[in-house]
Amino acid sequence: MDILDIRKQNPWWESKSRINEDPKIKDYDLAKLKWNPRLKKYIYLDKNVVYSIRGPRQVGKTTLIKIIIRELLEKNNQINIMYFSCDLLKDNLALNDLLNSYHSWIRSQNNDRMFIFLDEISSVKDWQKSIKLFVDQYGNSNITMIVTGSHTIDIKNSTERLPGRVGEKEHVPTHKIFLPMKFAEYVQMIDPKLYSQIQEHKLDDAKERAKQFMTIVEGTIPESANNLIRILPELDMRLDEYLLTGGIMIAVNEYHEHKRINAQIYDIYIRHLIGDIARINRDEKTAKLILAAMLKRVGSTFSWNSIKNDSGIASQPTVDQYANLLQNMFILNIHYKIETDGKVKHASDKKVHILNPFIFHSLYSWLINPAQDPYQSSIEYMLMPENKSKLIESVVGDHLNRAAHNLRPSDTFDPSNFIFYFKTNKGHEVDFVLKSQDQLLGVEVKYQNSINSGDFRGLNTLGRGCMISKKDLTQKNKVAVIPTSLFLIYI
Repeated sequence: MDILDIRKQNPWWESKSRINEDPKIKDYDLAKLKWNPRLKKYIYLDKNVVYSIRGPRQVGKTTLIKIIIRELLEKNNQINIMYFSCDLLKDNLALNDLLNSYHSWIRSQNNDRMFIFLDEISSVKDWQKSIKLFVDQYGNSNITMIVTGSHTIDIKNSTERLPGRVGEKEHVPTHKIFLPMKFAEYVQMIDPKLYSQIQEHKLDDAKERAKQFMTIVEGTIPESANNLIRILPELDMRLDEYLLTGGIMIAVNEYHEHKRINAQIYDIYIRHLIGDIARINRDEKTAKLILAAMLKRVGSTFSWNSIKNDSGIASQPTVDQYANLLQNMFILNIHYKIETDGKVKHASDKKVHILNPFIFHSLYSWLINPAQDPYQSSIEYMLMPENKSKLIESVVGDHLNRAAHNLRPSDTFDPSNFIFYFKTNKGHEVDFVLKSQDQLLGVEVKYQNSINSGDFRGLNTLGRGCMISKKDLTQKNKVAVIPTSLFLIYI
């Protein structure tokens, strides 16, 4: 590839200041609210590593890359920093040509560390072949590479085919999942003064936060919660905002500037989703039918067979295949049933949640209520207590997945191995079960005005855990009862 073609995507080669002309950087600089993702702290740019960054559409992966590039430009030779949007490449041979052309050009001028950013790498079929060849040739020669994608189907599986090449020799985790900000991050960004009261209890420290989180899910109210209950009204107000925006920055900024979210922002997400479905050679109509049937069952237990019957899909294996694809595309969270002896029942009914509130509203407007403005649809949906409770349960489930990863960080982490649901023979259910070493810790969501003794039956069977309430903070034997917005601060 001609180096001049590569240069078109790297205007900072001409002048470092030209990074500020980049559309993503300009949008970031003009935004009233700015998010500094915690993930950035765990990307070590002085290592010979191939990082993969995976996450939903619109979460800000490209913006994150451009911010990293701007920071690198402060201390590095600008020509040693190369960005390329891979949807412009025909195939892996073109990718191979790109990498070799750039490497030869740089090494003819210096031997300093080079930084290679390949955005939306999964647009290139068999891209891992070119990366493998390049890493085998030059991987230990002062090179840091970051590749991004919007689903796990290709990125994770492909980088796992590079054992010993992607970062193991540097002893750093290389598979990064970039999700929308957690509720605590949202509060920190939106209301620093409010968050400062949370910091007083050291909950901005990852280790301390994890320690106190485990105290709660093991059934005990920490001292900090008894103090922080005084800011519950403010936290609840921020949670209502989070249930609309999902912590996705484009939606967050739009909401806080205009007090609503433009229909185009929902539409952008759906158009990207349709494109991703086509890119992996799946049928859009089939995906829509399955998603619509699942949206109506969010928070309930059901079988793939019921989805097959409701949607008119030809076979149950098709539903299973699409469900797993949609999970890998950061749309669904699937939870399996677990028994008290720790056995997982993969063939039993499942629980499905949509990963993020904004994604839920986008899908709901697209599939269930297409005639109405998406923002107005989301407002009306949340006005119904039962619907709001379903969204709350989904947010809790997503945050539990993240908490499980924080407790056991690993490149091979799969939330389906750590977060389950439980149901007794008498039908008493626990919404989520965290499997922690030899413990099964229940997390029941009861976002309602009052809690009665019958609500504890499932948790009592497990022996200990916590109940996520609307406003109650109390200790009930071996069960900690804690309000939703306060609980989420501990993750």
